[in-house]
Parts: sequence; C-alpha cells; structure tokens
Amino acid sequence: MGDAAPYATPPRVTLRSGGRLVTARAEQGVAPDGMPARFAVDGNVRTVQTGNALLTCDPERAGCRAALDRRGHRRDNDFWEMVPADRDDAPETASSSAARLDLPPGAKVLWAGLYWSGAVPSGQDGPVTAKLRGPGGGYRTVRAAETQRDRLPGYPAYQAFADVTAQVREHGGGTWWAADVPTRDGSATHAGWSLVAVVADPEAPYQQAMVLDAVRALGPHREDHRRFDVPVNGLLAAARPARIGLVAWEGDADLPGDRLLLDGQPLTPAAGDRDAGNVLDGSSDGAVGPGLTFGIDVDYFTAVLDGRATLTLTTRQDALLAGVVTVTAPMRS
Repeated sequence: MGDAAPYATPPRVTLRSGGRLVTARAEQGVAPDGMPARFAVDGNVRTVQTGNALLTCDPERAGCRAALDRRGHRRDNDFWEMVPADRDDAPETASSSAARLDLPPGAKVLWAGLYWSGAVPSGQDGPVTAKLRGPGGGYRTVRAAETQRDRLPGYPAYQAFADVTAQVREHGGGTWWAADVPTRDGSATHAGWSLVAVVADPEAPYQQAMVLDAVRALGPHREDHRRFDVPVNGLLAAARPARIGLVAWEGDADLPGDRLLLDGQPLTPAAGDRDAGNVLDGSSDGAVGPGLTFGIDVDYFTAVLDGRATLTLTTRQDALLAGVVTVTAPMRS
C-alpha cells in the first residue's frame, strides 16, 4: 500500500493466470491512526518485555527513598530535580540501570528491539545512541535506526528504536543493562529504556504476536490529544486471554485518570498500583532496583480479543508519551 492509499477502503488484489481470474479482498482498509507493526509473526511464540528508568530523585533528599519505595505523595518527577541513576559497576557510564529479561528455557529469539526515550537535549543534531550490555558481556553502543519526537508540556521528547536481535540471541535471558541515553536533567524530565523480544517457545500455545510502535504525546496541554486509538485488526483470536503489553513514557503515579481501554472497557495492569484508572504509575516489569521507575512504564494486561479490537490510551490529567504496544493472542484453530 502506498502513501496515497485511501483510508477505510479495503484493498483488493486480482491475479490472472492461465485464463483464470482470482480476486481477494481484505475485510478492512488502511486506518487513519494507530501504530504500525514493527514485527509480527504467528506460531508457538511469546512476547517478553522489560525496562527501567535512567533518571531518579536524589536519595539524599528528604522523601526520595519513600517515593522510590512507592510510598508517600511525591511519586511524580514533577516534585524532584531529576538526576542520573548510575547503578552499574562501569566507570565509563554516566547513567545506567538494569532489568531482567525472562526468556523461557529453550526459547529461540526471533526478534528483539531496544527502545529508549528522554527529553531532547538542547542542540542535539547528531545520531541518537544508547549503550546496551547483555548477561556476561560488555557495553555496546547502539545507534538508533529510527527516532520520533513529540512535545510534552515542558520539553520536546523522543523515542528511539534499534533492532538488537543479534545481541539478544548472543546473550539470552537474564539481567540486561542500558546506559547513557540522551536527555536533560532537571524538574519533571524523564529518561528510560525498554527491551522487547519475541521468542519461539515449543511450550507456548499457537499464537499471533505483534509489536507496534509510534510516538504520540497526550495530555491536558493538547486539547485535541486526550486519547490515542490503536486498532489491532486482523487477528484470528480465540476466546482465550491475550497478553497485551504497553511501553509509555513520562507517566506520573499520583496523577490519576490515564487508562488503557479495550473496545471501551478499562484494563487493569498486572503490576504497580494495579489501578485501571491510573495505569501509568511508574512501574516497569522486570526492573532491577527501586519499585518506582520515574517516567517509564512497562506494563502487561490480560484480555480476550476479537478480530476487530481497538486499544485506546486516554488521559485526563497526566501528560504522557505513548511508545510501544505488544499483543500476543492465542489463535483459532
């Protein structure tokens, strides 16, 4: 489909051979909004994602340790001068954090992507890079294959992507470290990373897996950007629960009103405060370290899908940056 393809008009393909004519027509056309698929596959597969923050409050400041333990009422980066978190043993890094990538025994990595985000540094015009270290290895510099930007209330923000399939195949599951992504320090800023992998697992049910990504800023600063619809069409989903993953940036734990809806019904995240009315609460599945991950959410949800489902990310008070959606759904047989 080209850029001029009409929205909502199902495409049709006609093949002619040996005097015979065969026409196939899709059920749905190009959607005017949503997230394009970065990777998709079906088979005995699973999707695994993890991540962590790279900015934090100063632990020596009163109330910071309580916030990192998800206690108190200062669990938003708006309350703090954010500083680099540097938790590794490598003197060459200025910011670093770890997260566990839990791969099933015997799983084969089909695809893996590294996503990272932060405030756009002043005057940035060169390549956007990060550092990534797998279990038993050293840091490698990763250069973004694609970078997208949008505007948050206090600063322009970006999300970068790089295909790191070869590196994840080499090092496998375990504790991964990321470091030194471009960002700014200061009040209300964010920086973090997420590692997303799709693996073949003979113990998994026969499923469809999709990794979708795009950058969209939502929030009260954008009157026309309070919701973001992500159609997940084309699935031959069975009446069994699917696993939905979400990576988003700059959510604040104490600003409720952000929800992830499936066909209008709110979904409850599997971690963090587990509040369907406040899904972006600074919780990241697999993060090593404090329970609160300022400015990054890596969440899972469970729901039964049909073939024409739409996910909707909405917000009432919180400003946020949508980044990645994954869907892994058992297929009809």
